[in-house]
Amino acid sequence: MQESESRGVRPVLTVVIASVCSESRFEQLKRACDSVRAMAGGHDYRIIVVANGPRVSADVMQWLGSQADVHSVRLRSGSQALARRMGAELADSEFLAFLDDDDEFLPDTFAAKLAYFREHPEVDVLVTDGLKVDGSIVEPIFPPAGQLPADTVDALMSLAWGACSLTLRARAIDLSVLDPQFRYFEWTLTVLLLARKHSIGFLQASTYRYYADTPDSLSKHLEFASATPGLWSRVLEAYTGTPYVAKIRRRYLLECDYVARQFAERGMFADAWSYHVRSLASPDGVRYLRFTPRLLAYPLWSLFRRSEAHAPAVRPSL
Repeated sequence: MQESESRGVRPVLTVVIASVCSESRFEQLKRACDSVRAMAGGHDYRIIVVANGPRVSADVMQWLGSQADVHSVRLRSGSQALARRMGAELADSEFLAFLDDDDEFLPDTFAAKLAYFREHPEVDVLVTDGLKVDGSIVEPIFPPAGQLPADTVDALMSLAWGACSLTLRARAIDLSVLDPQFRYFEWTLTVLLLARKHSIGFLQASTYRYYADTPDSLSKHLEFASATPGLWSRVLEAYTGTPYVAKIRRRYLLECDYVARQFAERGMFADAWSYHVRSLASPDGVRYLRFTPRLLAYPLWSLFRRSEAHAPAVRPSL
């Protein structure tokens, strides 16, 4: 137990890590916890690990129980979104942050965040940049500050989001922004819901490493890639009556068109038509009509390719 907790003092920061806590993620989880300790830089902190799903290892849970600065809780449903929400509900600190078990915070970065919050008492949500690690390539995730739109919501809609980007002034935030039913692109939804009610601050500094090359990453699955229309539909609902409606609707239609093409290329024509019809059923749906003939031709093209693949090889004549 940390000294601050033994004195009954609230930690300044809680970091929530939702993890499957399997043997295969054990070393990454240890690295994540170590990175929280290094990031805190002497400030009082607490780590909450929510172990969720059927692959939780008894050895991992035993190790978590032996860590004085870690509080672990078991969730059997296997939902990362619900696990994060549970961890956030358990937090009792001034500030709240999140970390995926396969990523890590950079050392001594909380001090800069804390200083920003102290200098800007009106800010409830602080956004920081990170480093994307993909094999030997390491690069910032966000573009330089001068390349971002001046409007805060426009800027937020243009960025790639992950668990490590946000630090929240915990008592000011309604945790319903962490929707436990929303499985994919939940951080994009969360930050845009936060922007509807809270002041957002940007600290142009890299404070974490995001590992894009993690094996079996969720982002590599078709189900994940096809979730964007649902995301922008939710954002559109949240931003009804604002000047952003037209822009969000265009984004939604573009994503429907993209997903329709992805399903068509995989021979999943019922799903492709479902998303294509959504893109057509809009005031500017005529722009997506050009994909209709191609979608009609896809089944015939697929049959041709299959028949060609199974045709007997013809021996060339001499």
